[in-house]
Amino acid sequence: MSKVLFQWGIGLFVLFFLVTSPASAADLVRSIVAFLGGVGAGLSDFVGNFA
Repeated sequence: MSKVLFQWGIGLFVLFFLVTSPASAADLVRSIVAFLGGVGAGLSDFVGNFA
């Protein structure tokens, strides 16, 4: 029961964050995507060095 409440709480907080400050939410998404792109490029270089 508490797990369900926690998930709903997180979902509502994310929704509140998106509605109240969409510019900050967009910056956060851009940062996450850039980070994941960097990780992907690093892994690609790492695997490419073994080939």
